[in-house]
Amino acid sequence: MELGAGGGEFAITAAKKGYDVTAIELVSSRIDNMKKLNSEHRLIGILEIIEGDFYEVELDKSFDVICYIDGFGIGDDQDQHKLLKRMGNWLRPDGCILIDIYTPWYWASVAGQEMRIGSTLRKYDFDFMNCRMLDSWFDGDGNVTQSLRCYSPQDLKMLLENTGLTLADIKPGGAMNYKTWEYLEHVDINEAMSYMVKLVKE
Repeated sequence: MELGAGGGEFAITAAKKGYDVTAIELVSSRIDNMKKLNSEHRLIGILEIIEGDFYEVELDKSFDVICYIDGFGIGDDQDQHKLLKRMGNWLRPDGCILIDIYTPWYWASVAGQEMRIGSTLRKYDFDFMNCRMLDSWFDGDGNVTQSLRCYSPQDLKMLLENTGLTLADIKPGGAMNYKTWEYLEHVDINEAMSYMVKLVKE
């Protein structure tokens, strides 16, 4: 299962490789894109598309793998804790959960970084009181800010208390060097913008 499946690129790729995938997405335009991709590609596995809020949707089945890529932290700690408990309830006994988590140290270090994408200005900032990265986009129509709660591995361990889940592995992600505009795919976790965790049942 993929939570926050977006336009379905990952879910479609997995189904093309023969996996049965349940993709949950809230945004209607992203669901439409997923359905379009589904009609354009020959899938070996089965793709089930669910339009809904993964904090509220009711599912009557369990999964070997649950993925949440580039989105964990949209709510507060209580929201994350609730979601982790839900994921644990959906997980099969020998399954695993894979989640991308943003690091506070990277996003604090790039606060103030600006870049221009066409006519749109993009700026990063960091809310130190609430440990949240802020990603703002400015254009002629106004501005939009995305925000994610960042967690250190120790913060995550505390968040996992009473969820029935435990941390099994951590894999650091990459980092962008804004002086050279080079993306570094392999860096130590103390330099990484995010890390992927593998969670299993206790």
